[in-house]
Amino acid sequence: MIDKIKNSFIEIFIESKSIFLVLFKVIVPVVIIIRILELLGFIPILSKLLEPMTSFIGIDGSLGLVWMAAILVNIYAAMAAFATLQSIFDYTIAETTILGLMILVAHSLPIEVAIARKSGISASFNFLFRFINALIAGKILFIIYSELNLFQNLNQSILSIPNDNVSHSDWIWSQIQNFIMIFIIIFFIIAFINILKVLGIWKLILRILKIPLNFLGMSDKVANIILIGLTLGISFGGGFLIEESKKNNISKKDILLSLSFLSLCHSVIEDTILILLLGSHISGILFFRLIYTIIIVLLMNIFLKTNYSDKIVNFLSVK
Repeated sequence: MIDKIKNSFIEIFIESKSIFLVLFKVIVPVVIIIRILELLGFIPILSKLLEPMTSFIGIDGSLGLVWMAAILVNIYAAMAAFATLQSIFDYTIAETTILGLMILVAHSLPIEVAIARKSGISASFNFLFRFINALIAGKILFIIYSELNLFQNLNQSILSIPNDNVSHSDWIWSQIQNFIMIFIIIFFIIAFINILKVLGIWKLILRILKIPLNFLGMSDKVANIILIGLTLGISFGGGFLIEESKKNNISKKDILLSLSFLSLCHSVIEDTILILLLGSHISGILFFRLIYTIIIVLLMNIFLKTNYSDKIVNFLSVK
């Protein structure tokens, strides 16, 4: 019994290490580049490029800085930027919700696009897919809120004004902590899945997921990846997808559709809670986001049922 537990532990550790190393090689160079951009003050400059787009959508142009911070860094950086701006500008709940939706669709793109590329999907396609869908989803939600006159009252966020920029040593230590946490999470994901498999619960969950996945054009082979991505994020779901794609167990169509789904809707627990802290309304950042994702993936599946399916999939895949 003890030997069996020991062997299981070793197998889980080896599998965790394999997935972690894939993510580590992708994330390290990206976070270093982003850190350099932050120190050089390029992110606020780049955010100016987004002001016309945010204004077109219907939200205040200053929120372009917040979205840029989310795109290049992460949601936490966007929260810090928003906390600073909310002391200067008055935003409505509708504006904050639309911004939150756009952040959830398009954030941490350098890292997550790199992960997508490792999974076999073109980096340029994944970047444009998330960026354009963030704009479209934001515009649609703006029209809905405007036409129905919803959430036009002043937003009240519980966020406080952030402290000064973190020091180099603190930044390095925070990255080390992040990587340690990533490995621990991966280890426990695999261990938890194994426990659920032994109990027969995982098979039941996957069987339930099979119905909506088939409806969206995906096979049940990606059910565990979708489940992990929905709960823990695209980095973890993408890490598992990379490993599966290396084994050639998943078709290019499944990879494209599953990654597109997760690109638009992932980490529905943690990320949604973070965006709620901005003062966003759950109707836009959770329910509308999920409905929008389902519609987009359904449309993609329709296109992939045409005679041009193979050409489309090959064109969007990494050469």
